[in-house]
Amino acid sequence: MTGASRRSARGRIKSSSLSPGSDEGSAYPPSIRRGKGKELVSIGAFKTNLKILVGLIILGIIVIYFVINRLVRHGLLFDESQKPRVITPFPAPKVMDLSMFQGEHKESLYWGTYRPHVYFGVRARTPLSLVAGLMWLGVKDEMYVMRHFCENSDDLSTFGWREHNGRDYGRQELVENDMVIETSFVKSKGDGLGYGGDWAVRIDVKNKGLNDDVKRSAHLFFYLADEGGNVLNLGQDGLDFQGSSLLVSGSREDVGDWQIHLKSQNQLETHYSGFKTPHIYNLSDLVQQNLALQARKFGRLQLSDTSEDSSNIYIFQISGRLPFTIDIPFISGIKGESSNVEKRLTSLTVCGCDFHLSLSMEELLLRL
Repeated sequence: MTGASRRSARGRIKSSSLSPGSDEGSAYPPSIRRGKGKELVSIGAFKTNLKILVGLIILGIIVIYFVINRLVRHGLLFDESQKPRVITPFPAPKVMDLSMFQGEHKESLYWGTYRPHVYFGVRARTPLSLVAGLMWLGVKDEMYVMRHFCENSDDLSTFGWREHNGRDYGRQELVENDMVIETSFVKSKGDGLGYGGDWAVRIDVKNKGLNDDVKRSAHLFFYLADEGGNVLNLGQDGLDFQGSSLLVSGSREDVGDWQIHLKSQNQLETHYSGFKTPHIYNLSDLVQQNLALQARKFGRLQLSDTSEDSSNIYIFQISGRLPFTIDIPFISGIKGESSNVEKRLTSLTVCGCDFHLSLSMEELLLRL
């Protein structure tokens, strides 16, 4: 009995371990477990092979790129017949060197308003020229700001040439807030003048509209710079303006001895500063630094009336109550008293300038 009971107990234990409700009975059979392991191994191998494939593709693209680039650089990719036929400049004179564009035609275009990016500027058609230009103090957000280069942020309501014949006459209008600046440019040619002739700039500053009862001041800055580094000579120390002043003079190989004058019938205050620098792109900064130094020292908004040794740039501050008009004539080819400087100045300024401007305007209208 005892042995039988032991066998039955072992039998019961064995049968219970194989019963459907036991935990061991719910495990996967060995054959199923072996199949799942193979599936996991194959997925891992596929991912590894995919990475290697992508790497090989990228490496192949890089190799192909460098091969093609090398072939193109050495001209081995295309046939010689596919290369451009003209690989050198056309063997003929340049248009500017033709005889029809020489002589009087070339000289008549020597001076002009050939300065881009500035509101107003004059220069010659030569690499290292005598350069003239205009700056002024504008007002923005109740603060003074320098106007020189054309910037959208300046918010001028109007600026640009109203008339210009491309040769010897032009008129433009600059409108900022309640101030209007009108600049006119005219040239004169004749015997006894320097190469390119004489020219004059008229600057008319007035209130916007017809209300001249509002008395406000304007500060203009007219400058002259020699890009070749030639020394400029100041006309008069202190520049005590009394209707006419010699601002600055100098000498150049192209135009000979020359002078720049200032003429006006209005009460004006003038100041100046001279600088020696090979660059002219930072003139605005030089003027603002000079004005700021004077304002801190003396509380005045004016240039220092000083100049560096061997200055090749002079900036002249011209201040006055609106409205006022100034004429700035340039006289070239001066050779002693025989040059008739005063007569030439008169022909370019006051009534003479009006005559030239009206004549140039009539010629422009006839061409339209």
